[in-house]
Amino acid sequence: MKALSENLYERGKNGTKYCRLRIPAALLAAYPPGTTHITRSLRTSDLREAKKRLKVEINQIDSEFALHRKALKEKQALYTRKKLDALSDEQLKALADHWVRQVLLNDEQLRSDGLDDAEFDELGEQLEQQRSELGRMLATGRSDKILPAMHGFIHLCGLDVEMSPEESKRAGAAFLSAVVTSLDHQRARQGGQVVKTNDVAPAAPTPKEVSTSEDAKLSVQKPSWDSVFAVWRDYVKNRPKSTTIATQTPWRELQKLAAANGVNNPGDVTPELMRKFVDEMSARGLAVVTVNERLAKMKSLFRVVTKKGVLPTNPADLAIGMKLNSFDKRQARRLPFDNADLDNIFSSSIFNHQQLRSQGQSGEASYWIPILMYYTGARTEEIAGLAISDVVEDPVHGWYFNLIDRPSQEDDLFADEEGIQKKGLNADGQTKAQWRTLKNDKSIRKVPMATELIDLGLLRFMDAMKAKGQTSLFPSLNHDWHGKLSGAFSKFFGRYKRHVLGIKNPKKVLYSFRHTMKDAMTGARVDTKYLKRILGHASGEGTVTDGYGAADVPLEALMEEFRKVKFFPISAQPWLPGKGRVTLKGEAKQTPDGRK
Repeated sequence: MKALSENLYERGKNGTKYCRLRIPAALLAAYPPGTTHITRSLRTSDLREAKKRLKVEINQIDSEFALHRKALKEKQALYTRKKLDALSDEQLKALADHWVRQVLLNDEQLRSDGLDDAEFDELGEQLEQQRSELGRMLATGRSDKILPAMHGFIHLCGLDVEMSPEESKRAGAAFLSAVVTSLDHQRARQGGQVVKTNDVAPAAPTPKEVSTSEDAKLSVQKPSWDSVFAVWRDYVKNRPKSTTIATQTPWRELQKLAAANGVNNPGDVTPELMRKFVDEMSARGLAVVTVNERLAKMKSLFRVVTKKGVLPTNPADLAIGMKLNSFDKRQARRLPFDNADLDNIFSSSIFNHQQLRSQGQSGEASYWIPILMYYTGARTEEIAGLAISDVVEDPVHGWYFNLIDRPSQEDDLFADEEGIQKKGLNADGQTKAQWRTLKNDKSIRKVPMATELIDLGLLRFMDAMKAKGQTSLFPSLNHDWHGKLSGAFSKFFGRYKRHVLGIKNPKKVLYSFRHTMKDAMTGARVDTKYLKRILGHASGEGTVTDGYGAADVPLEALMEEFRKVKFFPISAQPWLPGKGRVTLKGEAKQTPDGRK
């Protein structure tokens, strides 16, 4: 199916036009599993007529989405739990009162059922032991041990609360006091005193009921900065923590600027204030790319909350960012590793006869990730996540890699050729650059394997991993705080590059291997279509690729184009299991043979 414009496609010999619309992530549950788009024929091959019908069809689909959204909301309301960041004073009091009442009701039931002498004595000992231990915790202000019980009870009350350490300490103190109070009432009963539950712990609203009541009060007020941000955060299920923090930074900056201009809630932010926001960031000396990314995050956030009806208008819609001039664009770009750099890197102690490795988790990835990036041009994360099954032998054309396109913020290989394009939005409201569109699970591309990799022992290394029962090429790599497998290695290579190799140019980084590969293919006159597909970009034949996955470019053609590339010969020795650890101390530079 060929894309003509946004949501308009063409298929078949007669050029029949189709409407194709992505299903919002929040509504995927309303459609059959695996369905991500709605595609409907416009029943015409005439472009002008198709554009008219497209608007009508989109309106009908949007109406369908609205009905599904309403139905799902009603259904989910029956099962979803109330999520909070903290408990208000009123909610904490309700939690404490509810705990005391439930404990006393249970105690009352236990005693009404009758206790023999042994059970009575055992209960008394238990109450005294708990009162002594918990009383000491209350007196010393140590409520940490009671937190698991508190969170469990909060969950039973129908709430999910993710508290900060400070908030947990505050809530824990109130809950611990309630637990001690309930024990005192039980001990009084144990001593023969009359303690009526309805007198000391009368029926009161539950914490969830209090929360619902507070929400009702807030609904007639303008939404706060925190509540608006929470709507955006929760719009995408399990949104990465790093994404949330990256968006929270400019959101808090906008909140401060708004307060300085007499604006107390996000609903009163104006387009003029958004322009001031851009100017203020620029005046603070932030880089152009940083200013534009933060503005894009605010556009994304406001777009989501206005679409969800939390705010009436999007004040950031018309705001524009900043633009680099041609000189600054060239200055900001990453540089490829030149031949001297490659000699320096691949003759060093990781790759020469010493076969040293990172002291951290990188292990054999210390050797293979730079080499694989050099000979494939793949992204670091794509290499780090390679499974053994991703290295495939075609019976006719030979070995190749299956690589999934997962673009990075640093992936600017084609910025000069294509310019800093206008930023758009994904279906989930996140920003994207047009030349590095986020792909789906079908976006697997094939990258031919250079014969040099076989000579360096890649297949032997694979066999060694298989013999250990591994399915990943680099099983020692773990996901970091940002969810990346390559995080630890990237940090290690940055230090190794500076302190051991002496490469101090900040424009020469791990991603420089991709630029080196791009230059090598350009110098070999590799067709642009194949060059971009090998590097994991669009095909170069239009605003969208001419297909997705393995079917978009024939393997035979890829192999033929790839054979044009003549790699600069590196001095790396064939792979052997690591024999020692790299020492990174100070700024001293090691010579290729490992001497300092």
